[in-house]
Amino acid sequence: MKKTYILLTLALGLTFSACQDTGWDAEQYTGYTIWNKELQEHNVISIQELKAEFSSYISNQNQFAQVTNDSMLRGTVICTDDGGNLTQQIILRDGTKQNPGFLVIGVNQDALYNFIQPGQDILFNLKGVFIGGYGKNAQLGYPSKNAAGVERIGRMSSQDFWNRVKFLDAPDASRIDTLDFADVKNLDKDQWAGCIVRVKGTITPKSTERWVLAAPQDADAGNGVTNTINVQGGGTLDIRTSTYADFANYPIEKDHVYTIYGVLSRYTDGWQLGMRTMSDINY
Repeated sequence: MKKTYILLTLALGLTFSACQDTGWDAEQYTGYTIWNKELQEHNVISIQELKAEFSSYISNQNQFAQVTNDSMLRGTVICTDDGGNLTQQIILRDGTKQNPGFLVIGVNQDALYNFIQPGQDILFNLKGVFIGGYGKNAQLGYPSKNAAGVERIGRMSSQDFWNRVKFLDAPDASRIDTLDFADVKNLDKDQWAGCIVRVKGTITPKSTERWVLAAPQDADAGNGVTNTINVQGGGTLDIRTSTYADFANYPIEKDHVYTIYGVLSRYTDGWQLGMRTMSDINY
């Protein structure tokens, strides 16, 4: 709570004070003034409505379209880029626990976690932004060319992102749901890609010579390494770890059952898990 004191000093030396309650102040919480305090809530649509309107673009990762309607999203940030694995993005969720919507917002800015915390409710202004499929995951951003010169959905500038965002209240981690992978794996990927899950199993690493999640010195690793989780109860799940993640050199013990948390994303037609921080892998 922020209180503003107005002091009026009269010639006679008498001092009067007044106190005005201005409610929760995001600037006081974070110490930064970078979001758009002037945004006014209007024409809020759901993430599922947005994804349904642009489904043909999302299902093809080399297509995208611009949102021209003057509409907004209202949701909870459930994941930021803390940990160095899921970089330059946040994940927004709205709806109910039984019927949620999930969406990636790509932002050309590092260390977003310094400014926006998981559990933060926000408004997001959609007009003018682009939407497309990145590995068939719905993502907001702007067109960008990949290393092969193919134009697809990429990230928006930091300035544009913060002009579109308004914080609504203090972050509350209790707003973030964690589901068991066993309960999600057979659900609609178009809807549930972006949720946070836990999974138990052993890990078969890509490299049998070094039992680690990822290693920057791997010549064929590129920017990340995909390992395999042998899920308890049957089946497998890919786990993708950036070579720049804080936990890239986490040692893996053969045949040990780990409990792993992370963001479940869609990679073309399959599932893929991305851990957020070191604490997402539990020995």
